[in-house]
Amino acid sequence: MPPRPRMPPGHPGPPHHELEARLERSRLDPTEEPAFFRSLLEATVYVHAPVSDDSKHLRLVQFRHPDGFDAIPFFTSLQKAQFASSRAVRILELEARELLSQTRGATLMLNPNDGGAVLYPEEIASLLDTGYMARIEKIEHTQLEIRPATTVPAWLVAAVRDSAQATDYVEAAFIVESRYANNLDAPLGLVIYLVVDPSLAERAARLVTAAVQPMCSDHDAMIDIMIHDRSLPLPEHLTQPGVIAIFDRTSG
Repeated sequence: MPPRPRMPPGHPGPPHHELEARLERSRLDPTEEPAFFRSLLEATVYVHAPVSDDSKHLRLVQFRHPDGFDAIPFFTSLQKAQFASSRAVRILELEARELLSQTRGATLMLNPNDGGAVLYPEEIASLLDTGYMARIEKIEHTQLEIRPATTVPAWLVAAVRDSAQATDYVEAAFIVESRYANNLDAPLGLVIYLVVDPSLAERAARLVTAAVQPMCSDHDAMIDIMIHDRSLPLPEHLTQPGVIAIFDRTSG
């Protein structure tokens, strides 16, 4: 295990009130998210560690998220960490980049008492390695027609397949064509269908978005991601002739 981190002197990076202001702006405007996460890496954050712990290694408190996974909470200010504290924990102060590096492979949640953001392992790796955090926007589609794709870019197939293969929870992936039924003049789009357990739907969507989104600026493509419950039969539009899974864990 990695050694216990050295507590940094002072408060490097933006002060907590500035960081929290950026967080609030990102909640109101998703285009502000990249700036927030870049500033987060250099900011001082606060975590909970067990009081009765004489280990030479960093040990942090985790909690069970309502969606069924364990997450390490961390906080943008000492006050928020104290509010969520108890007699069983002590509060440590360290740079966010160091925290994410030391806990690489774990799921973290920022300011959980305020309904803060979940950071999945794949997103943390992307943020540390490239400084990039994918932006997720949930949209309710109505009257969307799905049909076999006439053309699928090779870069998109490779990105989806590679990201799905790197997990143990994406069962299959399809890429199909889409258009709005009530607007036949609208440009055609592509839909990435991921077959996963519903409890891992958001993580799977974020995984593939992190792989695909950085490439979209170099390509003229409108791409959506949809999730299908692995326990249910495939919907009719995924069993049409011409629709082929680009990834299927059961067939290797």
